[in-house]
Amino acid sequence: MSPEDSVDMTLQAEREDREDDVHSLDEDAAPPYAEEFIDFIDSAPTTYHACAYFAAALKAHGFVELLERSSWSSIKPGGKYYTTRNSSAIVAFAVGGQYEPPNGIAVVSAHIDALCWKLKPVSKDSKGGYDRLAAAPYSGGGPSNKWDASHHTWWDRDLGLGGRVLVKGKDGKIVQKLVNMGRPIARIPTLARHFGEPALGPFNFETNMVPIVGLTSEKEVADVPGVMGKQHSARILKAVAKELGVSVLDIVDFDLELFDTTASTFLGLDKEFISAPRLDDKLCSFAAMYALLAASSDAAFFESNSTISMAALFDTEEIGSSLRQGAKSNFLQTVTERLVEVLAGKPSKEVWGQVMANSFMASADVTHALNPNFSEVYLLTSAPLLNVGIACKVDPNAHFTSNSTSIALVRAIAEKCDSQVQLFHIRNDGRSGGTVGPMLSETLGMPCVDIGIPQFSMHSIRGMTGSKDPGLGVKWMEGLFREYEGLQEYVPFE
Repeated sequence: MSPEDSVDMTLQAEREDREDDVHSLDEDAAPPYAEEFIDFIDSAPTTYHACAYFAAALKAHGFVELLERSSWSSIKPGGKYYTTRNSSAIVAFAVGGQYEPPNGIAVVSAHIDALCWKLKPVSKDSKGGYDRLAAAPYSGGGPSNKWDASHHTWWDRDLGLGGRVLVKGKDGKIVQKLVNMGRPIARIPTLARHFGEPALGPFNFETNMVPIVGLTSEKEVADVPGVMGKQHSARILKAVAKELGVSVLDIVDFDLELFDTTASTFLGLDKEFISAPRLDDKLCSFAAMYALLAASSDAAFFESNSTISMAALFDTEEIGSSLRQGAKSNFLQTVTERLVEVLAGKPSKEVWGQVMANSFMASADVTHALNPNFSEVYLLTSAPLLNVGIACKVDPNAHFTSNSTSIALVRAIAEKCDSQVQLFHIRNDGRSGGTVGPMLSETLGMPCVDIGIPQFSMHSIRGMTGSKDPGLGVKWMEGLFREYEGLQEYVPFE
């Protein structure tokens, strides 16, 4: 039997289950959360923008910001809170109105960083009459003389520039501002195939993949005085300053990155899909945060609930989850220790340990949807489809945290909230990726499962998911927050 025949036989039932729903989509109607997700993706081109976007949404829903350097003594049952670190990682939690330690926490964790090209500390570069930007690949970039498939889709794309800018205020204090130059300002051009072998690669990241931003002779601009003027071109500095409405001389430093400027859109004859950049893993981050907002906005549920609902979104996952804003840091451990200490009325490792044992985490990251053009590389019995539902990600070598007990809980929650659950497992001759789940479960001792929302073209500059998938992710994650209290002893985690 051919792989194609196997696909048809194994997955035909699931296709038929969703066929009527897909083709009954009204031309002008969008599935739940699809338009909201597109708005988020286009509004949050960088990790900093995503963190700020979620912070604004949380504030609008009554969440109170907690600064790490301030006291958290105001935490109480019935309260909703969030805290950030480095302006690129965020943890939000809603304490049920009936919460008492050592009751547990229902957590969805994800990451909000994505593959990109970051400006180097010295980005000034010109060659052959062209102004260029010295930039470095974030994630996936191996040795400079090797070609990495993770970044090959960045050729010939219209790129914008955005991120965090540090500006000196009138009082001399440094303040942070976010810049989003969403219009195309850069491009990494390919070498035409007419040149033969040099156009085929491998390519050198340092010399061949340098973004071009203008003609050197097109606009003569005097250098900006000071350190920043030595490190970056006057044209870039003045463009950033103009976008922010500040003096170019007040720019102290910045963390800027290039991003795809093409707007996200529905795709397919019946708008079955969403085409968008940065799906990995802003897709699951969006679902986690909007699930928390939905559950905590239900006053009747929230006031009667005796657990804590939490969304934890980290930076740096694509480069190993290190640094203080990554999942390997003490960020989530510190947050849980501090809130348990306040709610318990005293510092107690005993109580914190009980809370962790009574808790459950869904580590959420995008997963590979079955690409029918390459079906031979999938384990066809465990290959998720778009527009069906979340997938439990399983790996015997502990790249994922899922096991029989955690998957049983996932399915019990799905049954309660009328969701479907799929499975993802790689072939024995394949290689599995990783998530924040194992490192967080290891540190906290919290039972955990790895789930994913399916997508095509993972790690491409532009991916594709189902138009129903953002809403399906929200639906199950909200189900976790709503149903965990009644199901936490459903399966034995001891």
